[in-house]
Amino acid sequence: MIIEVLHRSEKEVEACDYRGAMQINIDGEKAFAVHDGEPEDASLVRDFNDAYKIPDLLKKAFEAGKNGETLEIIESDSDDI
Repeated sequence: MIIEVLHRSEKEVEACDYRGAMQINIDGEKAFAVHDGEPEDASLVRDFNDAYKIPDLLKKAFEAGKNGETLEIIESDSDDI
């Protein structure tokens, strides 16, 4: 299992009015994404709703390990999130 953690680059954070973002891809597919929104509107159900996916993502990682899959975590910055 390859987990790629993408953080919005500093350049892109500046271009997006200093709002950060993070995306997690698992085996090349987007599995999780959160981003800063309007501070007065930031809520779990709006900007952070992918947090509800965390239990399933943990189960997926656990099952992969149980099945003997290797785990590789890659972190990088991106201008595309």
